Amino acid sequence: MTSADRVSSRRDQALDWLLRIQQAPHDAQLRAELAQWCASDVANAQAYGKAERVWRLTGQLASATAEQWPGQPATARVLQLLRKKPARRWWLGAAVAACLMVAIAPSLSLRLQADYRTAEGETRDVTLADGSVVQLDSDTAIAVDYSSDHRDVKLLTGQAFFEVMPDKAKPFHVRADAIKVTVTGTAFNVALRPGRAGVAVQHGSVRVEDAVDGHVLSDALTAGERLRYVDGLVQVNTIVPSQVAAWRQGQLIADNQRVAEVVQELARYLPGKVLLRDDALGDKRVTGVYDLRKPEAALRAVLRPHGGDVHSYGPWLLVLSKP
Repeated sequence: MTSADRVSSRRDQALDWLLRIQQAPHDAQLRAELAQWCASDVANAQAYGKAERVWRLTGQLASATAEQWPGQPATARVLQLLRKKPARRWWLGAAVAACLMVAIAPSLSLRLQADYRTAEGETRDVTLADGSVVQLDSDTAIAVDYSSDHRDVKLLTGQAFFEVMPDKAKPFHVRADAIKVTVTGTAFNVALRPGRAGVAVQHGSVRVEDAVDGHVLSDALTAGERLRYVDGLVQVNTIVPSQVAAWRQGQLIADNQRVAEVVQELARYLPGKVLLRDDALGDKRVTGVYDLRKPEAALRAVLRPHGGDVHSYGPWLLVLSKP
């Protein structure tokens, strides 16, 4: 499991704990088990505090926690949980508080780095100084670095479609975490997801390298080819060129993909958290074309063939599971 996968799994566990507490707010044994889970790892307490903050945005936080510690924010309540552990150390609470503050940092850092960004459900076209056009998908951010001798774009999160103006004297570079794409003039899509990055070419060709050590992943990825770089492994397959960046037409095309991967894509078009609680359901395969303009309906369509459903807990949390 990658570091990104571990973080995602911990977030899901925290939300699962929160749901269980909402369902049985006066269960002392359950609360004791939650306290033990939070105290077992600073990152657990961090994830639970963040889950409570998201839940409070919906106005649905159960009264049990608020009544027990009236007027206190989620961070303080997690610290209270830790203080109930007999063998506590004074610095553990301080460490948790620090980690909870760090949880806010990624979003702030992204805002500081990005020159252009989109919110969930928003797309945007950006024309760069040389006339190249970048189309940003939902929840996407880029940083642009142009000068007299280079054209560099960094994909910070999400995915973007590039139509690059030719200039052999000044190649166009896109960096997306572990990969670096080099072109002189072409049209292609670059996607960045936790633990993986990908490139799909609509026309022309691109060179793809490992951004860290520079070794070549593909010397010439051409029209209709798609490269995925996952945990150091290269996967190349073919795709109909017209289906490259199908999100620009409001479509998500899945071809025998894991439900968990499709859910991850659709979640980027929704404002809150999407929690897939059933690993077996996540491992099922689906094929279909889904409407990104109606992401919640698309989630239901993905789950329905395998007996899954979507349960809404206000506008900020969707839980996916089997009955």
